Amino acid sequence: MYSKVINPEKDGKIAFKNKGSVARLGNYLEKELDLGKIPDGKVFFNNEGSFTKDEMVKSIDTNVKGLTTDDDKFYSLVLSPSQAELEHIKNNPQNLREFTADCMENYAKNFTLKTKDGSLRQLSEKDLVWFANIEYNRTFKGDADEVKSGEKKQGERKDGLQTHIHITVSARDKSMKVTLNPRTKDKKRFSIVAWSEKNQQTFDNKFDYNSPKKSFTNQNKEAWNKVMSVERMLTIFEQKYGLPDADSIKIRSMAVAQDYSQDFRRNLKEIGKELKKEGCVNGLNSDHWERLSNAKPDEQRQNMEQDKSSSFNFIGSFKQGFHFFKGAELAESDGKDLQSTFRKAGFHFRKRLQNVQKSTDNDVSI
Repeated sequence: MYSKVINPEKDGKIAFKNKGSVARLGNYLEKELDLGKIPDGKVFFNNEGSFTKDEMVKSIDTNVKGLTTDDDKFYSLVLSPSQAELEHIKNNPQNLREFTADCMENYAKNFTLKTKDGSLRQLSEKDLVWFANIEYNRTFKGDADEVKSGEKKQGERKDGLQTHIHITVSARDKSMKVTLNPRTKDKKRFSIVAWSEKNQQTFDNKFDYNSPKKSFTNQNKEAWNKVMSVERMLTIFEQKYGLPDADSIKIRSMAVAQDYSQDFRRNLKEIGKELKKEGCVNGLNSDHWERLSNAKPDEQRQNMEQDKSSSFNFIGSFKQGFHFFKGAELAESDGKDLQSTFRKAGFHFRKRLQNVQKSTDNDVSI
């Protein structure tokens, strides 16, 4: 399950620009749907029912009291279940609608708001003005590797289940007294990582799904914590600094090959500090890649060759783990180019299961 808050400055689509009316985004989202299957035109939904594009636009555009011309008026969220998760719920649209509402409850509760007397106020989904729509297809973009190689054409539909949910939520609460910015730099006010993890937990519990997180944590919490420390950094790199998806995938592959070593994570953290100052519109530079590739292995790794047995099918779990981290965006990459990565992941982590004597509930230091 991949939960994302779209950065309108980095996404590249003018439709996600959020300083003005939401009408342009409404038109874009409506064009992505097969209106022939929705004769009444009510392609958007929330907990109160189904709505047309015009009804959605009016509701968002009039919920702006207290905002200035330069303020964000709305935010765009995306929920991308993995193909395994979609298969588990049989790609059922009603299940997806209910899950979306649950994620918006998580979204509301993720905000930490203080009242004038210093006490905390907790919001619920009912305090939000939001609308969602379900899309069932994805197409290849012009910069996709498959398009560059000639294997696929730009605009060609991707294979497999590609269902995902777009959510548009007002920047103001329903009372128009509180501004709700999920992209705030104040992690205490809203944490994208915490919201994403809560959504995964909600999916697991709601649909009795054994997610990769459960598989990892049940077998080895230290291994899972190392993986998640990298994932938290990558989430920040993507959301705040504009790290391209291709670089995120490459970093994950390198992390697997180097067994998520402490030096690798330390180098990645230092690179993050540099990206915060400089940005990374064009991705990591050659110095960044060299530092990551030259990261020193942990001492544990030297003992990995001694034992090649494990009853835990880590390759399958790690493969699902990639989908958990990047959702349906990585589903198309499930081919030969990642097979060696999965084999390395299974080998390294099977050894760690034998070497680690203690687990910890806290993240490993980086």
